[in-house]
Order: sequence, then structure tokens, then C-alpha cells
Amino acid sequence: MRPRNLLRRIVWTANAIRHRDPLSPRLFRRLFGSVRRRPWDPSKTPRRVAILRSDEIGDTATTLALLAAMRLQWPKAVIHLVVKPGPATMFHAASTVDRVIEWTPITEGSAPKRQILTARQALRRFRLRGYDLAVLPRWDFDDTPVRYLAVASRARSVVGFAPVPDREPVWFGDQSQLLTDEIERGDVPLLTVDQLRRVAQRLGLAWPEHHEQAIGYELFDDADARRVAQMAPLPADPGLVIAVGIGARDAKRQWPVEDVNETVSALGESGSITVQILGGEVDAQRAVRLAELLRERGVPAVNLAGGLSLSESAAAIARSHVFLGNDSGLQHIASAIDLPVVVVTCHPESGSPWSDNAPERFGPWSARSAVLQPATPTAGCAEECVADHPHCIRQVRPADVAAAITGLLQGAAS
Repeated sequence: MRPRNLLRRIVWTANAIRHRDPLSPRLFRRLFGSVRRRPWDPSKTPRRVAILRSDEIGDTATTLALLAAMRLQWPKAVIHLVVKPGPATMFHAASTVDRVIEWTPITEGSAPKRQILTARQALRRFRLRGYDLAVLPRWDFDDTPVRYLAVASRARSVVGFAPVPDREPVWFGDQSQLLTDEIERGDVPLLTVDQLRRVAQRLGLAWPEHHEQAIGYELFDDADARRVAQMAPLPADPGLVIAVGIGARDAKRQWPVEDVNETVSALGESGSITVQILGGEVDAQRAVRLAELLRERGVPAVNLAGGLSLSESAAAIARSHVFLGNDSGLQHIASAIDLPVVVVTCHPESGSPWSDNAPERFGPWSARSAVLQPATPTAGCAEECVADHPHCIRQVRPADVAAAITGLLQGAAS
């Protein structure tokens, strides 16, 4: 057994001892679930639907594809989207959602305490009316009590992917007992959008191709676009507008700003360009550095890192011609807008496609996209990059990234 897996087992065992008296999934279901639970009938049209996501920005943004399929086939259904407070800000303009419900998972304390408090959260957010259908789109393992929340929403049908027993908290028992319909995960890693397609198939929904009408424009409204225009107006003749997302959750996934500068400067040699630098507050210092480097090369740069909401960031991306960034939430927003997307990732080509950084699972999904990654891991890494700083990602060369961007743009023009 690998040391990492052994450590995980030890942690699980310790928690199992500490939380040895949770409510069983079957008992929780009987106490807090709907008395009329039943498997979902794909031929039916629900009146009230809840989609529950425990994910961060990127995966949550992809939910737009499932929402579009639901709204197309169930135009009169009341659809509620349950998400964490951070990603919730993306959906204020979404016409496919009737209500966005913010939810902070309870992950501290004993198992019974988390279960009971989650049931109380459900009562406060959903009241007693309940839903015809609750959908859990997360494909990977989940260490939050979101399935308990779905049951306590008093939904008659709870549809979700099969749990991952060897990765989820064993002291919570058989999580399958919380679902009325279990979708097989399969033995091939899938892009996030393709995971949602499988959910739609189980629900009996037709799957509209989002490339025909970009779903990402649901993420912002005219007020968001006006604020971006007022905050950072583009030049009268901006030329090629490049949105650069410099942030990523882990430092190992952050391509050095010096390499971003080399890439963008190379593109500027063949014509006029303007750069929009995007990111969160944690990226502010790196954004200032990149803006300085670009201006030294004579490249106009608008530094918006830390100054925009997620919806305003979507509006800024939408006024660009191409997106360049790391494996991050912003690249999923750019994919939803169906912009040409180039992603630089730390995950080596020879690495495991099941990794949490693998582009096979979390890569861009726009019609025109490219992923640049190291061919092999750097010394010290194997199936994935395990560093706490930019490491394997440094193998990606600016000239290759610039060529990928040029290729995508030329393909769009032809």
C-alpha cells in the first residue's frame, strides 16, 4: 500500500473511532427524508428541482450546461441551485435558475452533529414543501454532507453518481442508501461537462450543444459589463484582446508570470494587442508584476485582478478574443463563453488521467481549445506534480504557448 493511501486509511480509522455513533444513512433517510421516496421516472416532468453542488468555482460553472438542458425540456419547472457562497455570485443573472441557495457544508464536529445540523440547514433553506427531484452532479468523491442535505430537502427522488467507497468517509456508512438513483461512474475519466451529460441522460433530458449558443453569457448581465467598461475601458483600437487568468488554487498550477510575459510579448510582435489580467485578491501581487513586465515591452495591460466579482470577470472575458490561463475556475468560465482557450497545466502527459489535475477531467471544453503540459514529470514527481511551488509546469515553453494561441485564432478565422 502506498504511503499516501496508508495515511488516508489511518485518518479514516481515527475518525471512525472518534465518530463511532453516526446515524446510519437508512435511519437518516427515514427521519428526515420524504415519505414518498421513489426512483426517478425519466418520462416525468418535475415541478420543483434542486441541483446541489459542493464544488468550487470551476466545476460549479459547468453546471450551466445541465441547467440549460433542464430549462429547455422543463420550461415550467421551478429550479433551485444550491452552491457554496463563493460560486453563488456567478448565477445572479442566470435565467435558467429560479433561485440560488447558498450553503456552507458543515465539516467539523462529530458525525451525528454534522448530520443533525445538515438536516437543520435543509429545514431553514427548503422549508417543508420538498422537491420532486434532487440532483447531485458531482462525479468525484465528496467529503461534505451534501447527500444528507439532498435527502433532508425532502426530495422524492435523489439522483447522483455512485459513491467512491475507498475515498469517502467510511464512518458515514453506505452512502448509496441516500440515493434513489445511482449513476455508474464508469472506468474512463470524463471531462466535467461529459459527466453532466451522463446525468442528463439518466434524467431523460436531451443534451443541447452549448457551442451553438454559448451558455456562459448567463453568468453576467449588462450592469456587470458596464462596470467592467467603466473600471477598465479598452483602447479605441485594442487589437487582439487577450484575457490572462494568472491564478490557480495551488502554487504548482501557476505558470510563472515571466513566461506569460514572454508569450504575450511574442504575440504582440505580429500585431496590436491588449491584455486583461484576471484573478482574485490572492493574485494581486503577481498581477502587478505581470503588468509591469508587459508595459516594459510596450504591451498595454489592464490589471483587473482582485477588483472584479466572478460575474464581472465573466463580462471581461467575454470582451476578449482568446483566454490564456492555468487550470482554474476562470478557464471554465471562458469555456462556457466558448472563447478560444489555451490552458497551461502542471500535469505531465505521462501522468495519471485520474489525477485531480488531469486535463482529461478538468481541461477546457470550448469548441476551440489547447492544453500545454510537460511531456514527463520533473524529478521528484511521477503520476502527477506533487510540489508546493511551480515545478513541472516550468517545462512548458512560452514559444509553444504562443504558437498554440496563434493556431487557434487562425483556425477561427479560416
